[in-house]
Amino acid sequence: MRTRPRPSAGSQTEGAAATAADWSRLQHAYGLATDTPAHLDALEFGDTEARNAALNHLDCAVLHQGVPDTATAPAVRAVTVLLAGGRVHQDVVEPLLEFLGDAALSVTELAGDRYFAGILPDLAVAVAQAYPVVLPLLAASPPDRALFRAENLVAIARMESLADRREELAALIFGWSERGDGLSAEWMDCLGQLGVDLRDRLSDPDPAVRLQAALAHEDDPRSRELILAALAELPPPGLHQFTLVAAAIRVSADFNVIAAASCEVASRDSWAGFDSGWGALVGYAFPQPYGKRRPLTEPQRALLRALVSNDALWTPTNGSCALVFKEAGLPYDRSACHRLAE
Repeated sequence: MRTRPRPSAGSQTEGAAATAADWSRLQHAYGLATDTPAHLDALEFGDTEARNAALNHLDCAVLHQGVPDTATAPAVRAVTVLLAGGRVHQDVVEPLLEFLGDAALSVTELAGDRYFAGILPDLAVAVAQAYPVVLPLLAASPPDRALFRAENLVAIARMESLADRREELAALIFGWSERGDGLSAEWMDCLGQLGVDLRDRLSDPDPAVRLQAALAHEDDPRSRELILAALAELPPPGLHQFTLVAAAIRVSADFNVIAAASCEVASRDSWAGFDSGWGALVGYAFPQPYGKRRPLTEPQRALLRALVSNDALWTPTNGSCALVFKEAGLPYDRSACHRLAE
């Protein structure tokens, strides 16, 4: 597709999205945001290389690792103007929706953080203003993009200010979930995040759907039973083990309840589970670091034996794995841990 021509000089539409703010007074992760207007302009008029650079700028500078700055809300407003007017190349629609979804996540996840108290209110307003603009993208979505669009719209709708707007999105998502696209669990996840009552799905024949319903209603005794039983097994398609680990920790009274299932996870998990897989279970099993005056319990020994059996966890140079053991008061040495576990 050819690059769109720029409007003639003096046109009221040229750069309207980018010039609505005084960028010389705004900051992104790398300093003054004086370079941001050109990137926003490229979303409309740039070639493929310029558009990709613009998307990278939004992701790495304007919302660096999910951390907003004073330029983030104006950039959200600029992106909203472009999307509302259909003024961006089709290949950047999904990335821009993801940018808006990530901005919404920063609002919800950083709420209450005093460092961002001066930034988040305006950002929340900006993202909320984008919601009615991007909501129709789901209804008009090609099937292969629908779930991606829904997940980002859910992130936006979960902002507190949009609580009364979730029903319409839930209805759209329910419609997509009925199309039999093989993504039932993923659609249930979206509905659960929107607060839809899924308890009738706790007996669904699809184990992934049952588990998504359980994750949405963890206070239901049936949900607790499903989550704890699932921890010992490989997760069904549509769910990640990390999600089940976190849920099992939340619904169990103590580590002893999930010790046997935790050993299954620890024996098969990769080193990448150091933070939210086997590592989270080690942290739960050792609320206080091991010490010579604090003997290991049998469930702790069993977990340690499972860890020792897993070849993937014992690379001497892996600092992430080593940190898990250090925080638990354990040596990051396979032979030493084997002796402790006996």
